[in-house]
Amino acid sequence: MTVQLRADDGTASLANARRRGTALPAFPQPLPASLDEAYAMQNRILMSLEMPVLGWKVGRIPAPMVATLGAERLAGPVLRCTTLTVSPGEARVFRGGAGAIEAEVILRLDAVPGHIPPADRVLDYIGEIRAGFEVASSPAPDVHDHAPWSIIADLGINNGLLLGPLLDRGIFDQLDVETMVAGTVVGRGRARDVLDGPLGSVRFLIEQHLKGRIALEPGQWLSAGAITGVHPIRVGETAHATFGSAIAIGCTAIAETGLE
Repeated sequence: MTVQLRADDGTASLANARRRGTALPAFPQPLPASLDEAYAMQNRILMSLEMPVLGWKVGRIPAPMVATLGAERLAGPVLRCTTLTVSPGEARVFRGGAGAIEAEVILRLDAVPGHIPPADRVLDYIGEIRAGFEVASSPAPDVHDHAPWSIIADLGINNGLLLGPLLDRGIFDQLDVETMVAGTVVGRGRARDVLDGPLGSVRFLIEQHLKGRIALEPGQWLSAGAITGVHPIRVGETAHATFGSAIAIGCTAIAETGLE
């Protein structure tokens, strides 16, 4: 079903910019005023684009707003997944918009539970676990200035996942991860040290599903959150990440050309 968006609705501007691969001068106003409004705007854009949801990304609520909102994480849909069969892969970012790369643990959901499982049972619902990149890009160059409302509304500013090698289920969250952009180390960390780790991110997404904010389906990829940080990247720059001593992935930022 095609969703018709009003010409004066900010969702139309964002949806059309993503469809065409063009930047906007600024994030459309007015901003959503609550988490519910932001997720409703996200859903309107998602329905307008009429593309299958291949997964979900997890991001962070700005620390000063966590207590007020009662939430640490946010969610957004994934419309593009690419397996890194050659290195470097391609990360599409909006020229003139906002672009960043994030090294992440990415988990494939094999079954959707009807309840929030305890942390020690989350992997019962997970198949493959891979190293990867989330490409975080928005048509709006100032999208980060209006977080979290703008981030949630604009599809979590997800612009694709790049799926790398399989990770060992026993140690996937313990690996030392390092990210480089344009030859410079920009961040280091471990997945387990980000809030309550990737399994906490999966539990968060299940909670959002049970609340009706998002729709999880078997086979979707769940990107568990930035391990070393959210690192700006421009068209033409290359990023690399290592997960432990044995796994390395890379990508080059290219200009987004649109969904059509």
